[in-house]
Amino acid sequence: MKQSLDIEQRVALSLVIQRHLRATEQFEQASREFNESCQAVRKALPAETRVIANINHHHYLVTSDNDGNFNIEEMDTL
Repeated sequence: MKQSLDIEQRVALSLVIQRHLRATEQFEQASREFNESCQAVRKALPAETRVIANINHHHYLVTSDNDGNFNIEEMDTL
């Protein structure tokens, strides 16, 4: 059963589709940036490393293994 949309419904639908498409584009851009940053960390971080990084007055424990996996977790205190 087809239902025709009135003008308000068409406008509302158009707006939510536009919002969805913008969000999709932003998500894809953020995903690309995240993947690029992960690759950069893997290149910069030696294998089997455990260091504390001070970034913008926050401390992070950074660990890596031999397979290129790494973890960055914020520390409450030093």
